Amino acid sequence: MDASEDIDSLTTFLMPNLEEAVSIFPDNGMNPHYNEIQPQAREWINRFSKTVYGPKMQAFMDSCNFEILGTFCYPYADKDGLRAAMDLLNIMWLYDEYTDIKNGRDAREAAVVVQHSLGNPEFDDRSWLCTVMKDFNAQHISRAGSNNASRFIDHFCTYTTLVGREAEVRELNEVLDIREYIAMRREISGVRTAFDPTEYCLNVNLAPDIYNDPVFISGYDAAMDLICWANDLYSYNMEQAKQHGSANIVTVIMKTKKLDLQAAVDFLGGYFESLVSQWYMARMALGIRPGKEYRDAVRVLDAFGDWVRGNVIWSFTTERYFGVNNDVIRKTRFVTLNKPFLWYR
Repeated sequence: MDASEDIDSLTTFLMPNLEEAVSIFPDNGMNPHYNEIQPQAREWINRFSKTVYGPKMQAFMDSCNFEILGTFCYPYADKDGLRAAMDLLNIMWLYDEYTDIKNGRDAREAAVVVQHSLGNPEFDDRSWLCTVMKDFNAQHISRAGSNNASRFIDHFCTYTTLVGREAEVRELNEVLDIREYIAMRREISGVRTAFDPTEYCLNVNLAPDIYNDPVFISGYDAAMDLICWANDLYSYNMEQAKQHGSANIVTVIMKTKKLDLQAAVDFLGGYFESLVSQWYMARMALGIRPGKEYRDAVRVLDAFGDWVRGNVIWSFTTERYFGVNNDVIRKTRFVTLNKPFLWYR
């Protein structure tokens, strides 16, 4: 069976065991400041989210508990760092959901607002998006090291710009090939931006030479792809039901490799394990180099490992992907395809 056949002919699929694959990353638990910082972060983002969504979508977003993702992915952060991480994750998910219902033109216009808000102190169009970005800039970005702050702004602006490209892919129901999709997914996922608080939380300000080092890039890309591929796997059922499945690595593999759904997720599982090895080899290679800059680089890669593991664990903690069936699906790894429906706002 190939990807052109009716997807309804496959009603269930068995997910690869990503939890076992990420067990190579140390389990550093949850950030101890969660109970204190989470209510602050939730109160802040609700100032903006409640102006964007109706009550049903707001309830769904609250159930996703993006703040707890921060506790899994930044277990080492102090209170200020954890608050920055939680605020950023809430902004990114809010922006992602906001643009999810926009066409390509509207998504590009939203990206322009973000760019002006971060780059021009005088800009103020009185929109919620402008206000949230200026507030985040004042509270967090301004406290980061210069290299780190510059990277964050660049990464976030790139992310918001290319989310418009994802909207266009959805509009055209376009399925990219694997290389094109990976290149796009790295930029639209927001993972680059989510990695940036790592240095802030570790009190590290990596030089551009480190970020341009091919070995560091190899580990960085592997960690980024591990997060993107896990999210695509876990969100596939929800996205195909919303008829957004064209912008998902599972669909891309099905079309490019001419595989059915089960074979495609099996392929994903094998590739996922190879990415774990790629990250590990990069970490080992940097670890034998002398100098504080390389010790810091290893610390950052290890923190990316916290993100990889934390993302998988969070995916079965939140109701975002599997709803109330989290525990059953985590144990069995069997997913039953939902029928297409009109997503609520």
